[in-house]
Amino acid sequence: MNITIAKFFIITTILLFKSLSFADVISMRSDYWCPYVCDPRSEKPGYMVEIAQQIFEKKGHTVDMRLTNWVRAVKDVRANKAQVLVGASRMDAPDFIFTHNTMGIMKNAYFTKKDSQWKFTGRNSLQNMRIGVINGYTYGDSIDQMIRNRHKSFIPFSGEKPLEQMIRMIQTNRLDAFIENPVALHQALKKFGVAAESLKVAGWVASQDPYLYIGFSPNHPRSREYAAILNRGVEELRRSGELQRILDKYHVEDWEKSKISLGALDDFSPRVLKSSFDLLDMFNARSL
Repeated sequence: MNITIAKFFIITTILLFKSLSFADVISMRSDYWCPYVCDPRSEKPGYMVEIAQQIFEKKGHTVDMRLTNWVRAVKDVRANKAQVLVGASRMDAPDFIFTHNTMGIMKNAYFTKKDSQWKFTGRNSLQNMRIGVINGYTYGDSIDQMIRNRHKSFIPFSGEKPLEQMIRMIQTNRLDAFIENPVALHQALKKFGVAAESLKVAGWVASQDPYLYIGFSPNHPRSREYAAILNRGVEELRRSGELQRILDKYHVEDWEKSKISLGALDDFSPRVLKSSFDLLDMFNARSL
């Protein structure tokens, strides 16, 4: 009897050890970019964060989500100080391992104060303008090249909440415009108590790849495995309806079921909108 109990104890211990050995702490990094990534300590940490948490924790892993500035987030994941980059485009880190399933969609625009007469009509229209951009973000080949070449019109902002900085500076006339995704901007305006009607769209930014992803470190041995887990998990969440339940908390629709095509967005301009708020409201819910 004692031998049988001892064998049972040994087998149970081995199985438990094997189970624990495959349970990882998965470190995720991003900057604050609500509704994609919000405060990880809150009940609404961002819909991408919630999706990742549900999928990985179901597999026995623990998710450690931390905020930093975007440049640091990319560097940390590339150096394997963290394993996951949340809310990235493929252009942000071409060497990373990305899921097949997308995690969102974005369309950047130039935003100005409501009373501004400026419109983006091409490179020449940038002359003598002060335009805020976020350090390390990608905005498409043309703008990225100008930023790399230190075009004097583009002013990079860093830190954990650069969007808030740009909003405050345009209010005090220290910026003429800034580039942002209307989904994130709408959330930020509500949080900072700034009226959406105080801003308007002055032009769209051309984008070769408008999709957002969760990316994995190219230097972590289990990155492809994690990507495969996330891929399957997103498909399961979508089939079960749980994905939309998560998105509903953030007033966002499933991007794969969007009723507005990306091509259609290029047809919008400030002159065809009833008010500046209409555009932001269009992106707020049931539009992307």
